[in-house]
Amino acid sequence: MKEMSDTEVTQFVEQQFGAELAKKLTNIGRGGKNNKKGSDFENFFAANKICLIASSVEGREYGDYHITCQETAFVDDLCVRHLSAAQKTNYQAKNSDGDPASWDEEMQCRFGMQQIIDHDLHLSKISTQVLLVSSIDKAAANDAKIPSNMKDYCLSEHFPYHTSSTQLVIGHGPLREALNKLCATQSLSNVDAAFRLVLGQWCADNEHGRTVLDVMTKAKAMSHPDVFASFVPNGIEEEEAGVVMVKNLQESDAPAWLTDLLAAFQMPSVAVECGAFIVSYNGMQARVTSSIASPSPQALAKLKKPGDIVVFLMSLEAETLDDHLPTGENRQ
Repeated sequence: MKEMSDTEVTQFVEQQFGAELAKKLTNIGRGGKNNKKGSDFENFFAANKICLIASSVEGREYGDYHITCQETAFVDDLCVRHLSAAQKTNYQAKNSDGDPASWDEEMQCRFGMQQIIDHDLHLSKISTQVLLVSSIDKAAANDAKIPSNMKDYCLSEHFPYHTSSTQLVIGHGPLREALNKLCATQSLSNVDAAFRLVLGQWCADNEHGRTVLDVMTKAKAMSHPDVFASFVPNGIEEEEAGVVMVKNLQESDAPAWLTDLLAAFQMPSVAVECGAFIVSYNGMQARVTSSIASPSPQALAKLKKPGDIVVFLMSLEAETLDDHLPTGENRQ
């Protein structure tokens, strides 16, 4: 089976069914791609917002932020509620630099009506309406068009559009900084993996909205190994929550048995990544969590060369993952 290009498919349809149907096919494809671009833009922004909030508030506040999409509203693409503050921010997302993303009379009317709904029906103490666009120039142009009497609660904001989550993480500084903080690492591969987990959780179940706590807790639970080194669900300490968490872990915090073992075989010292100690040798890499139990002297005595050490540490990590499988999970 061959995968044909768009051009080849269109040419085939024109030959088989005529130019009119080939044009119709092209329009269908263009509409589908535009819908995907819009959906990706909204979902990327929602996941970005979740990461920004999770990285900037205290742990016990995670459940105080609730995010929904496509509410019954005049500004309906995304709504972020800060519950205890009775604060509501609505976003209308336009992945365009053309007329659809422009502040116009219709947009002005919708934003004004939504402000009334938020205050009189939702009883919001603070309500903000945001026209979110993928063009910096368009955002500035929109802001200039907003009437002075609406500027207290209306604005146009820029959020970049990228075709992949990796490009977004690389290209959007605020998101990358939030992920660096949540993951306690500068590693692009780890923060990209973290964002994909958050994005996946959001997209998997957002019909009725989600709290930041709910999305982040489930993303963390799906992460093996855990890349969210600085995220503690509900701000509960490790002993209460039953989760492995190390804040501001340093190379000097490595357990003595591990540093002594590496020194004895003249291996490189540990690195710290995602709240764990990383041991590398000849392209192999093992991850050692700070909470791991010290191996017995008999087990360490059996290690005769550096390769043995890395394999042994990998086996310790595998045992840790196995211990955290859900009850009834297949352990074969």
